[in-house]
Amino acid sequence: MEQLRALQRKNAVLIALQSSWDADHLAPAVEEQTLLAETLQALAEKFGSTMPERVALLCRSAALLEDTSLKAILAATDFSRIADPRPNPVAEIVPSLTPCCVTIEGVDLAQSALEDFVCSYFMFHGLSESSPRDIFKHLPFLGFMEGHLYCLDQVNEDNLLPAMVGELWHREPPLKEDPFGPLRQVLAERRWLTPRLELELKEGSRFWLLERKLCAALADPESEPAPLIDRGDVEEALRLKSFDYRAMNLLLYAMRGEEHNEEHMEFLATSEVLVELGDDLTDYAEDAEKNTFNVYRCFLAIYGPDEGPLELSRYIQALESKYAAALKRLEPSLAERWLQRGEASLRHGAGSERGAGGGSWEIPPPIDERALRRERTAEP
Repeated sequence: MEQLRALQRKNAVLIALQSSWDADHLAPAVEEQTLLAETLQALAEKFGSTMPERVALLCRSAALLEDTSLKAILAATDFSRIADPRPNPVAEIVPSLTPCCVTIEGVDLAQSALEDFVCSYFMFHGLSESSPRDIFKHLPFLGFMEGHLYCLDQVNEDNLLPAMVGELWHREPPLKEDPFGPLRQVLAERRWLTPRLELELKEGSRFWLLERKLCAALADPESEPAPLIDRGDVEEALRLKSFDYRAMNLLLYAMRGEEHNEEHMEFLATSEVLVELGDDLTDYAEDAEKNTFNVYRCFLAIYGPDEGPLELSRYIQALESKYAAALKRLEPSLAERWLQRGEASLRHGAGSERGAGGGSWEIPPPIDERALRRERTAEP
């Protein structure tokens, strides 16, 4: 057990060292990294909180170490007999690692998204969704991040449905403004936190903020005849909703040591919006009951039960036209692989993948959410 703890401490020091080397300063060889980690760990255990000052002194006096007489003195000294009464201070040179929570529920929820990501996005990296090597090389940390994002998303959703306390409506405190601190630290330690990925995490925070704003309006029991919702907020929330796919995609680029392909990212963004729309139509009744963001709910709140479905159909047609234009700009071989995948999985509305004339979308009948809210307020 003690050997395991020593190995964990050395690994933590190695991670701290690796995060300090940037692109302008090449990291030493692996053997030198290990030796340096062991040396720093030994110094920390020996000298305690004064270790940084002692190391700095040695660096300033490096020339002394070449003195022949000093080498003889060091060689003849039994340092094992020199004791230090201070407790083990290894943690002082190791960055404090904030826990990045992933629950089994989060892993469970992430499963279908991970399967879809592997089958639909690996091709943009020259990877095969049927290759065990490609999958197991990249999936563990993709799954870790997606599971963590689903955990955070569940926390956000748990706070969307207001509860009755007396005659006052209240909500539990939402997620922090920046809930990605632990994940950001883990990514930075492995040098995977690119500026573009950092931006996508901020987009995730914006989505949850918008979702809380929109769903607060939808669930307001005093909102008669209809809640006040801005269509611009709805379209922005729909665009942001797939931030987890974009984050996984950017992480995959970072793990492979490549710059992201902005043209591919833009194409995938047009597809992601249609996928989210299809999910919202399928989950409409459940989302209305749970008071989670759903673009169809919002269109009905803005335009009413008669005009809402028609306006949503027009919006879908506009998005399909944008998707079809983006598809034409994709490399032919990649476009064909993408179409084969899309037609097999029906990720969009049936027929939408080819972008020719749009697809077939099933829009469910509207639910009277005002009646649903009244029933909710009447519950004991």
